[in-house]
Amino acid sequence: MRRALIYTVRFAVILAVIGLLPMLHGSAGPIGSPYVSALSSLAVPQVFARPACNFKGCGGSRYNEACNPITVPGNCVNYKGFCLVSNCT
Repeated sequence: MRRALIYTVRFAVILAVIGLLPMLHGSAGPIGSPYVSALSSLAVPQVFARPACNFKGCGGSRYNEACNPITVPGNCVNYKGFCLVSNCT
């Protein structure tokens, strides 16, 4: 009877150690998938980039648009000949 109890305790300890091993490993982090769990933000904190504000606006002719300096906060970017403006928030 005593021998069976010793084997049972050993087996329980081995199961407990195997059960605790995944906690020591940690999480793998986010993956590049569009399918994300609602709890994924708990493991890895979100990082937000600060928007750039270059104090420029669109100006020039219809065929020659350029980013020109302005006094109000604005963000101007030339993309393939098009002038794109966004607000600095």
